[in-house]
Amino acid sequence: MSLRRLRMRLSDLLGLPKPDELSAKYGRAFERAVLVLLRAKDAVAALRAFIESYGEPHSGAFNKIRMLAPWAKRVKEAQEAPPVIAKIGGALLTAQADFLVSYEDGKKEIIELKSHIIKKDEWKVKAEWSFAAKVMRMLYRRAGYDYPVRLIYFVEEKGVVKPEEEVYLYPKDEKDDEHLLRALEERIKAR
Repeated sequence: MSLRRLRMRLSDLLGLPKPDELSAKYGRAFERAVLVLLRAKDAVAALRAFIESYGEPHSGAFNKIRMLAPWAKRVKEAQEAPPVIAKIGGALLTAQADFLVSYEDGKKEIIELKSHIIKKDEWKVKAEWSFAAKVMRMLYRRAGYDYPVRLIYFVEEKGVVKPEEEVYLYPKDEKDDEHLLRALEERIKAR
């Protein structure tokens, strides 16, 4: 096995599209703004954090932050999710979700947030995000974080952007892990 295979990021292994420099900057600024929203419960503070990070206002980001405000009000505490590492198929696989949140009712979740707006023809990207969320659920569970993973993303339908989410709970048996591990090992071998 070559040295480049010794350590892989989950996004690289899955072949998720890499954002260009400006999109990556937008994504980091959006993530920071949402963390401020979750902690402060203040959309204005979140917008300010986005502008400080991105360098200028962005109406799309402002609208998305506004759409996430009702969910943010239910969050009691939020922090950045820690990275997790697992050895799979002879390679070290690293992954990191965006946030670890706890709600007023005591439940906790791992949050994977996507700022990209999925268009109608981008179903494959959404399928890979879902697969990545399932893998993260498994990796975080093995690292001691036995919480559901909530994937939050945005879709455009008939010119209107709205948030959507999927929650991945951990199944009672480990058959799902077997399928995920087999799929990951096949992808690692194919590299």
